[in-house]
Amino acid sequence: MGQYKVDDIYLFVSEQGAGRPILFIHGFPFDYTIWNRTCDVLQTDFRVIAPDLRGLGQSGLPNGWKITPMEQFADDLHILRSMLGIEEKLVICGLSMGGYIAMQYARKYRNDLAGLVLCNTKTVADSPAVADNRRKQAAGLTDGTLKLSSIADAMIPKLFAEATWKNKSKIIRELRWIIETNQSLGVAAATLGMAERSDTTALLGELDIPVLVICGSADQFSPPSEMKLLADNAKHGIFVEIPDAGHLTPMEQPEYFANTLKEWMLSFDSGVV
Repeated sequence: MGQYKVDDIYLFVSEQGAGRPILFIHGFPFDYTIWNRTCDVLQTDFRVIAPDLRGLGQSGLPNGWKITPMEQFADDLHILRSMLGIEEKLVICGLSMGGYIAMQYARKYRNDLAGLVLCNTKTVADSPAVADNRRKQAAGLTDGTLKLSSIADAMIPKLFAEATWKNKSKIIRELRWIIETNQSLGVAAATLGMAERSDTTALLGELDIPVLVICGSADQFSPPSEMKLLADNAKHGIFVEIPDAGHLTPMEQPEYFANTLKEWMLSFDSGVV
């Protein structure tokens, strides 16, 4: 683990293992630790890199920063790639908001990529109503009338599969802690960035790289019926539905998630995909 000066901030980065690099991009309003269990499985075969995004977790946010566009997150990660000395093509894997960022990375820096993994995410832009709700949420976080604990209360009941609620309560407690200890202004800036993001669906058909789409069977935010369409839209897309998982598949089913990713990477490295 370490910190890297990226443009005007420091990014906190977890890194382990060796081999082809995989860059994991966490969702909203989380931090890099959602990938811990997955990275523990994969680090024996790959170089796994999981940063805290700008203004989230332990990474910095400049004073007065109001909005973090998805493109800004992608630019940060492109700079980080160079600072980590990665010269070969890498795989990027984004969950939820991380998927929005991954698509912006693919739009701007597709020549960096060996493959793209989209999990529990969307490519469509927010509806006007959803975007407006995000702006209200950001305003509340900025002026202090909305607390991160309230965001956790609203989100958590919808994030996990029934099996997780029954058998993996520790994961639910971990995620609550991640949300409630995050940076309010960084969360607000990311919220505004999500509200302003563009539709990237058409880009999937332009990318001449393998695309893996992973979805939890019980995901309420990005259900399997919607996520399968992402794989169908991609030029080289594969869809995998993970049972007994909701919106946090890497936390709920880390071994299944990691092995799915590993098999997919080995298949296109061997020329099967």
